[in-house]
Order: sequence, then C-alpha cells, then structure tokens
Amino acid sequence: MENAMATTKSCAYDNDGQLNSFIEGNSFKEHRNVLVQIFFSQKEKPVFQHLEQLLKKHLPASTVLSCEADGCFTEDKQCIISFTVFDNQELNPNFQDQDTINTLNYLVESSQQDILQLNESLKVSEQYYRSLFDNNGDFVYSTDLIGNFTSINQSFMKTFGYTENELIGRSALDFINQEDVHRAKMHFIQALKGKDQTYTIEIQVKSGETQIFQIKNIPITVNGACVGTYGIGRNITTQKKTEEKIIQLAYYDQDTGLPNRMRFTEQLEEMIHRARHKKELLAVLVIDIDRFKIINDSLGHYAGDIVLKELAERIQDRLPEGAYLGRFSGDKFTMLLTENVSIDQTTRTARELQNLISMPLFYQNQEFIVTASIGISSFPGDGLDEHVLLKNADIAMNRSKNQGGNKITYFSTGMNDQAMVRLELESYLRKALQKNEFHLCYQPLMDLKSGEITCTEALIRWQHPHLGLVSPAQFIPLAEETGLIEEIGAWVLTTACVQTKAWQQNGFPNLGISVNVSAYQFQQHAFIGQVIQALETSQLDPGYLSLELTESAMLKDIVYSISVMKSLQELGVKVSIDDFGTGYSSLSYLRNLPIDTLKIDQSFINNLHDDPSDIAIVKAIITMGQGLSVKIVAEGVETHEQLNLLRDLDCHYAQGYYIQKPLDIADFEKGFRTVEKVEYTVK
Repeated sequence: MENAMATTKSCAYDNDGQLNSFIEGNSFKEHRNVLVQIFFSQKEKPVFQHLEQLLKKHLPASTVLSCEADGCFTEDKQCIISFTVFDNQELNPNFQDQDTINTLNYLVESSQQDILQLNESLKVSEQYYRSLFDNNGDFVYSTDLIGNFTSINQSFMKTFGYTENELIGRSALDFINQEDVHRAKMHFIQALKGKDQTYTIEIQVKSGETQIFQIKNIPITVNGACVGTYGIGRNITTQKKTEEKIIQLAYYDQDTGLPNRMRFTEQLEEMIHRARHKKELLAVLVIDIDRFKIINDSLGHYAGDIVLKELAERIQDRLPEGAYLGRFSGDKFTMLLTENVSIDQTTRTARELQNLISMPLFYQNQEFIVTASIGISSFPGDGLDEHVLLKNADIAMNRSKNQGGNKITYFSTGMNDQAMVRLELESYLRKALQKNEFHLCYQPLMDLKSGEITCTEALIRWQHPHLGLVSPAQFIPLAEETGLIEEIGAWVLTTACVQTKAWQQNGFPNLGISVNVSAYQFQQHAFIGQVIQALETSQLDPGYLSLELTESAMLKDIVYSISVMKSLQELGVKVSIDDFGTGYSSLSYLRNLPIDTLKIDQSFINNLHDDPSDIAIVKAIITMGQGLSVKIVAEGVETHEQLNLLRDLDCHYAQGYYIQKPLDIADFEKGFRTVEKVEYTVK
C-alpha cells in the first residue's frame, strides 16, 4: 500500500535465497527508513528468530517488528514479511514523535489488513492449484533444482504404482533406463533454462513392465527465479503400438515382413537423392519367381505364401552390404544395390540370387524347385527417378520370362520401345471388339479321298485403322495375358457358327466349322456355357462344330480338361488336338482323351518329301490315329508332292495354301476352285 509518507510491499517467505532476491529486487538496502514487519504462525517461531537475524544482517538500518497471526495462513505459507519505506522521515526507535507513532499504528493496521487479504487470495489460489494438480487426468510431478521429486499427483501414483513416500526426495533419474539418462538430463537442464521440453521416453513402472510415455517439462519460476521444474505426461503405449501397426500395414508386406511396394519405392527415392549428390551408381533388380502359379494351383495359396516367406528369408540372410530387399507384389521381389555397383558385381549378385532361389523347397514332405527371372536397370543410365528405374527393370524381367525364364536381362532402350508398342497395342486391343475391327477368314479342309471341302477353319484377323493388319501372333498372346481372349473367343465362336449355318442354307449343306480355343478360354468355367450359347444363337447342329485345343491347354489341368472334353462330346461337339507333336505328348494320356481329330503340325509337313524321319513320324501319327479311331488332319500343305504323299499314307484331311488360302466372307462366297478342280460357290 502507499500513502504520502511511505510505500509498503509484502512477500511470503519460502527460503533465504528467495527472500534475498526480493530485497535486492526492490532496492530496500538503498533506504535508511525501512520498517520490516514479520507475521508468523505459532509453529514458525524458530523461523521468526532466524528471519530477524537475517533481516538485521541485510538491512542493518531498518526497524524490525513481529506479529503472531495464527489462522491467517495457508498450509504451506506460514510466514509473511512486509517492508515499508518512508520518504523523508527517519524512524525514531523510542517512538517519542507522536506523528511517527500515529503513522506506524496506521501502517501496522493497514499491513495486517493487507496480510489478511493476501492470505485469503493465497488460499483461493492454493485450492485452484490443488484442484488442477490432484484432479488432472495426466500425471503431474515437480522437482527441485537438482531433479529430486518434491510432489506428485494421484494420476502419477496410479500410472507408475509408487507412493509419495517412495518418491519424494528421490532423484527422477533413478527411475529412467540407463541408456536414456543422458537424454533426460539434457531435457531437464533445458527446462531449468526456461525452455519447454517435450519428449517420448520408455520407463519401467513398479510392476516391471516397460511403458512408453510422452512428457513435457516446464520451469517453476518464483519472483523471476527458477526454483525447479514441473513434469506433465501421459502413457502413450497403446497409441504407439497402434501407430506402429498402421505403419506396418501401410509399408510392410504381411507375409514376409519385407518393405512393400510403397516403402521400397520411398527407399529407392532416398537412395537416388544420395547417389545423385555423391555421384554414385545404383542397380535395381526385379525378381520374378518362374512358374510359381503351379504351386498356388496345386497346393493352394497358403502353401504359396509359406514358400514365398522361405524364399524371402533365404535372400534376406544373404543380402549384400548396402542392399535393400522388398516384395513388390505376388511372386515378385525387388532389390536395390547401393555399394560397389558395377555390371560384374551386379551380375554376380543376380546369379547368387538365382542359385539361392533354385535350392529345393519342401512343403508337407514334397520337394519343389523354382527358378527366377531377373531384370536389371541402373541409375543414372536407365532412369533418373524411382518410377522409371522400376519400370525399366520390370521390362527387362519380362524379357527374361519371355525367353523361357531363369535368365538375367539388363534393360536397354530398345526394350522400352517394344514395351511402349505393346502397351499401345493393348490399349487398341481393348477397344477393337467394340469398334468391329475384327473379322474372320475361313480356310478350307479337304477330304483327301473324295477331294471335297468338308470343313473350314475360322481364323481371326484384326484390321486396325492406323496399324493396319495386325498379326494374330502379336495380339493373341496379349489377349490371353490380359484376359481379353475370353470375350474375343466367345465372339469368334458365335460368329463362326452363325456364318457356317448361313452357308449351309446357301449351297454347303454339310459344311463343318473348326474353331481354335485358347488355353485361357478353355480353362474358364463359363466356357461350356459359351459353346451352348453359340449353338443356340446360330441354330447350328453341334455335329458340325469342331473345337481345336493345343496340348498345352489340356496339360494345365488334365483331369479338368478331360471333364470339359467329355461335356463337349455329350453336346455332340467334336474335339480336336491342334499342332500335335509340338507339345509334351504322351501316348498314355492320349488314348484316354475323348478326342475326334489330331492335326499334325506343319513343321512335320514342310520337309515331308525330303526328310525320311518326318515321313516316319507322320506315318506313325496316322497309324496311331487309325488305331484310336481318330481322324488325322495335315496342316501346312503347300506342294503337290506333299499332298500325294499324305494321300499315300492314308491321311484323312489336308489343309494349306496349296489347297486354298484363308478367304474372307466375300471371297468365299464368290466361289473357289480346289487343286482337285472342284468348284465351290454359294447359291
């Protein structure tokens, strides 16, 4: 308080240092006319005596008065000191001056009133503080300047399992893991300097379990001086585990634990930045397991996952220094080489990978051997960013697979050009059916005994407005790979049946039709339904339809293939094996196949008149066909000599350019003459 003669300031006593700071901060030592009043509770009498001596020492010219004031203090504020500075009058120790005495009486009364108000405010503040401290959901604690606990709240005791008696006065560092002590000290020191600190730390609770906590340290400041720190924190163990689970799901493959495509791509991006700065080389390998589908199809996907996990562990155990491994998708792995990258070293690594992968695998007492196709691209030669490098390594890997698998291929610009052409072709192919760009040509088959045309083979052609006539050798494999062959095959089947029925009604009453069926189309469960639909749409008698299958199509699943062929024969549809002799023919299964026709591949017909071995093979096939009651068709007949020789060998049918080339509908309907001088025209 202030009046015309004096100024009064008060403080609660905590310790000598705090009191000395208060005296220094208010420049009381510079004044001679200072009245000091000590208000204390009964139990603080010893403190009062100490304070009296301390004040006389620091303010020798002051007058010190004391006043016992029980009931005016909070629990932790038991002593309050009031300092009154007089402007122009010296204090008279003998109190002989009446004006001075009156002034002092007034000041004492006023000071007591101020003390009562101050204590009331302190009580309210204390309650606010205790409420915030005790009822806080987060744990709260305080330490002194050397890091010893001075207080903890209920949440702290509940979280860590310790009582106040077990903690107060002990160093907080006693409860920190040894490897984290230095870090915790640094945060504590920074907090004492007035800088708030937030950090995550693992602490073992009383039960022995290690938990993860997030803690914030802030300084405790009294009268401008730091006297300790507060700590506020919470248990974030569950949150951290959830975050780790989310990261694991987002960035790592669940079967192998390897970085997934997203994480591997990020790693590659990071390594490219480093390599660009240090002018280093990188190599990216895409590794695809050959024929892995066989394991999935025969043993199931669960077994396939176990096999992939074992392969991943093998590679991980032998990973070169500075290499990163990831699972890109399915049976495809990726590897990044970052140290001592050269063509020789990269090739050695790739060969070691192939050797590792080709080691025998065992599942349920069965032994499997798989191989790997590997494609390689390098930074900076084959690409300057992660996406280009991965794309080019994948292109090179596909080249390895197309060459039979178990090969290592380095990317080249020519491969990329081919891949772009293929991508463009796929885009056009997806729209070709909608735009009516496909049409069928029909190549006649001739009965070698009668010289009559008894059947035609439907051959698909693709006339693209920009690419021109696209070879079936280009787009059929692409259609099979993309699954478009099912839709295209159904169109071919229906179109061929409809056209044949129309020709039967216009001059070729006994004309049959032969349609090629791809391996993919044949294995689809909807295939039989497509055949039935084509027959119903065209009203063609099933006996005039023959479906040509390759040996490879049947061998994918021989049991299923036989069941489909039997279903076709029950419909009345004939079944033919195309390109016989080029696959993995086995007489043991051939005699059990429900087939009507064998077509001898043209590779045996080409040199028929020159090569005795080819004659012997063709004769054996014809003889075998007669024994199995199967008709034989010779493909690729291009000379008169070949035709006569086949007739001498008792071959049933022949097909080839010597007899007639494939004809579009218009040319077929104009009529044609065979080599036997037989004319065919549509009425």
